[in-house]
Amino acid sequence: MQRDIAPDVLRGFALLGILVVNIQFMGLNSDQGARGEWTQGFANGSATFLIAALFTGKFYLLFSFLFGYSSNYVIRNDRSNRTRWVKRCFVLIAFGALHFTFLWHGDIIFLYGLFGLLLTFFFFRVDKTLKIWSRLVFSISTFFIVLIGVLAFVAEYLLEEDLGLSAESSLDEILQNGTFLESIPARIEVWLLSISTGIFLQGGLAFAAFLLGVRLARLNFLSSPIDQAANSRLIKMGLVFGLPIQVIAAVILLRNEQAAEPSESIYLISLFASFVAAPLLSMFYVGVIRKLVEERPYLVLWMKPAGKMSLTIYISQSVITSLIFSPWGLGLFQDLQTWQVFVLAFAIWLLLSNLAAHWLKRFDQGPLESLMSSMTRPR
Repeated sequence: MQRDIAPDVLRGFALLGILVVNIQFMGLNSDQGARGEWTQGFANGSATFLIAALFTGKFYLLFSFLFGYSSNYVIRNDRSNRTRWVKRCFVLIAFGALHFTFLWHGDIIFLYGLFGLLLTFFFFRVDKTLKIWSRLVFSISTFFIVLIGVLAFVAEYLLEEDLGLSAESSLDEILQNGTFLESIPARIEVWLLSISTGIFLQGGLAFAAFLLGVRLARLNFLSSPIDQAANSRLIKMGLVFGLPIQVIAAVILLRNEQAAEPSESIYLISLFASFVAAPLLSMFYVGVIRKLVEERPYLVLWMKPAGKMSLTIYISQSVITSLIFSPWGLGLFQDLQTWQVFVLAFAIWLLLSNLAAHWLKRFDQGPLESLMSSMTRPR
């Protein structure tokens, strides 16, 4: 199958958003990210607002959609290729386990491998079934997210319970003056504590995006030529409805964090609102990239190499940030401000995108993509 341009460009773009969200947990607070003192002041507050409004919850959905969409290039409407897909999922699970053990406790590869196995049962279902399941999964996830937000508000303001969500993890102390070996059990502990939250908050929405990606791949949604009128409606819907919701949620989150006594329930409600409405802004990003690929490809094609070797870039982001923030590297954990790590994320992404372009001039695949291919190709 001929490789489409838009999925790689979108994937390269999504890597930026994922790093912008992750780096606040890598460099500021391993469990809470940019909260409390890290939001104070104009520069930190502006960075926190931009992260919450434009990045949080949007790019993992975009990446999830592309994961489901790209499965079409593996399955190719051939049932015999399901074996290769299952192998890929187990390799992703292994990569993810190594990743969250030694580098980054917020790993998504492990969950993608698990949910990818579940996705196997949907590859040859009719479009109507995929549509029903994606809407059902999204609706159920949204219901429980809203329910938890309401219960948190009731517990804090009516029952006057302390939600106690802002405690520091032991990993923070180790990342300041510990050793690499000491960080391993602490990192696994944080991952185990956060995995249930991650599945609850992101798992259902991500799997719904998987299913949407599988269905739209059958329609060659990201292939040229695109339906210009439909794409314009996609952009307008995301801009008119998605952006205002994200801005309002980000303002509420920021004002709450900058208050003398921040409310945990208000923080959760603003975060949950951002996640539930995130698909609208993600649609806007997809529409804009599709339009640029179609009409002005010279503006976005430079992101294609990073998207083509996204697994390598994703792991490389963790390697670089580990060397920057950990005491066995430069030791800058909690030494930088929120606005500085925000800018740093762009610099790392640009550096790795440039390195990916140079790598692909000599090789057909990234190193981890090549390893994945060798481990899963039919014998």
